[in-house]
Amino acid sequence: MSTTAPASTSRAKAALQVLVVAAILLALITLGQAAGRDARALSSRDIAQGVALGGGVLLGSVAVMLAVLREPWSTLGFRREAPSAVLTSGLLGLVACYLAAGVGAAVYALVAGLAPERLAAEKTAALGGFSELPPALVLPLALFTGMYEELVFRGFFVSRLRAALSPRPHDRSAAIGAIVLSSALFAAGHFYQSMLGVVQTFAIGLVLGTLAVRRNNVWPCVVAHSIINLIGMIALRSI
Repeated sequence: MSTTAPASTSRAKAALQVLVVAAILLALITLGQAAGRDARALSSRDIAQGVALGGGVLLGSVAVMLAVLREPWSTLGFRREAPSAVLTSGLLGLVACYLAAGVGAAVYALVAGLAPERLAAEKTAALGGFSELPPALVLPLALFTGMYEELVFRGFFVSRLRAALSPRPHDRSAAIGAIVLSSALFAAGHFYQSMLGVVQTFAIGLVLGTLAVRRNNVWPCVVAHSIINLIGMIALRSI
């Protein structure tokens, strides 16, 4: 596993960035839960507005942190690589994500003592608004969500958590800790998908975090994540 962390980010700066952006993320989650508490499912309008607001605020937060602390965007892990290599890694990551999500669903169903069919039905109901999205929005939404979430969770959180957890750029334990913690934040941001969705998202976050660290590049994660989004939205529209 490649475990190189951004050397230009000190532990104090990294910890500060993590705390600030994580607090903003949790505030967005709390507001989203409060706004949708009485709704049985998200509408297509809720989804579009939520993605635009959440994505914009998180991207803006990361941009402000980098500007204030004078750190380059290159520290987020987006590096140039042959498109064929990025695509291949992304597709392999895609398969691994589906396997991890399947294992997560099976374990959760076993622990909760619920039939997988019931859990799947609850998750589908929670995501019902996606089935009503205008066709023209499906691809842009899949790409934008895949891009901004990978920039925030795998690019920003993984790199800053690694730097905050250890001063050594090749510390394997720090890399593992960063993957787990960033996956927990990633899962928390998907609480609207039901508890099954949270478990599956956490599992997917572990895969994408590992992929980002091993490849030392976030672009393959963007490929895998965007395809997952696209397949999921198309599947929901067909139900």
